[in-house]
Amino acid sequence: MSPSWLATEAMTELDPDREAPPLVYLGCHLELRQIAREFCRKRFEPEDDGEAHDLFPDLQARYPTARSSKDDPEKLECLNRDDIAFNVNRLRSEAAHKLAHADALEEYGELRAA
Repeated sequence: MSPSWLATEAMTELDPDREAPPLVYLGCHLELRQIAREFCRKRFEPEDDGEAHDLFPDLQARYPTARSSKDDPEKLECLNRDDIAFNVNRLRSEAAHKLAHADALEEYGELRAA
């Protein structure tokens, strides 16, 4: 059962004529997807004992895949090589952008203090 599908069905019930502004609709759809994901996880997956991965405790339990959207992440154990490479590249790109932002902010602070 797809959380995206559940969210779309809920939005069809809540706003059948799609009268909400586009950003409001998208925000509501995102929140409903998150609610649906949590509902599906509790309902269809065995209870998680809360422990992280044994060998790699810093890893998340779920990641997006190379072939799907970020809306429906897969379990870590289900990722293939392409999915892992996709996430490694995505995380490194995000880190590079954050470092560049930090450098620019630091430079701004130094110029402002001078």
